[in-house]
Amino acid sequence: MNISIVVPVYNSSSIIENLTNDILSTTKEISDVNKIQLILVNDCSTDESWKKISKLSSEYKEIVIGINLMRNYGQHNAIMAGLKLADGDYTILIDDDYQHPPKEIPKILSKIREGYDVCYTNYKNNAYSKFKIFGSWINKKISNILIDKPKSIYLSSYKCITKKVLKEIIKYDGPFVYIDGLIFDITKNVTSIDIEHLERKTGKSNYNLFKLISLWLRVLTNFSIVPLRIATLIGFFMTFVSFIIVIVIVILKIKNPAITAGWASLSTLIVFFSGVQLILIGLVGEYIGRSYIKLNKKPQFVVREYTNFKESDEK
Repeated sequence: MNISIVVPVYNSSSIIENLTNDILSTTKEISDVNKIQLILVNDCSTDESWKKISKLSSEYKEIVIGINLMRNYGQHNAIMAGLKLADGDYTILIDDDYQHPPKEIPKILSKIREGYDVCYTNYKNNAYSKFKIFGSWINKKISNILIDKPKSIYLSSYKCITKKVLKEIIKYDGPFVYIDGLIFDITKNVTSIDIEHLERKTGKSNYNLFKLISLWLRVLTNFSIVPLRIATLIGFFMTFVSFIIVIVIVILKIKNPAITAGWASLSTLIVFFSGVQLILIGLVGEYIGRSYIKLNKKPQFVVREYTNFKESDEK
């Protein structure tokens, strides 16, 4: 069995060496593993992460591949850069912050080899901040509806996929990558296991409100037209409500001609319906804008340099 491990790296120079050593020591203890491939993707870190990755590549020439991206493309795009070089029978995705314990890798591999296409991880003790937990909860609710995700599956970034799933994922050439959306477009043969979730060893999460909203928009507009259908239903509903309001006003006026129309209620209705229209136009614009950007062939990522890999060898 050959395994690949992809780690998106951003400002993790203080821990990436220890994480690499722990991953390799754990995977080398798995008896039937013939080849280990560790792909470290530097997502344009502002610290010395690339320097550390280069050093690790020199120490583990047959194992570690480094990818240095030209700018910060985001976690999912960085993962895609790594997946395109992965050639293992199974590929494990793991974060760089040490909250995903490498010791769980044998357990994850054992579960997926029961015949599943993907194995996610559920955190027995979620060590994320309250803000990120809340963001994950919203993402879960959106994903349950839009990408037809089983409710029992937590969309952890610590997961394992088979080679067949990987080959389908890397066919996606759009600039707005969302790995979990691609997974559930490909397969529903998914499982999960419970693991321990560790406290972050250093630094703080790079996810903020803007990045979470960006992630939600990827889910909303990349993998479903449900939002457009909802927009249509809202349009019909508002039209119906407006029709009822007109009838009520006419009846009241007939019953009591002395009623004076109020500017306040009229202004409120205008502002309300204008707001709804702007929201729906913005939603349609999000779809059109993403299509326009893809049509102009915006890249998923651009690689500045590799270690232990030649572009001519790319799949």
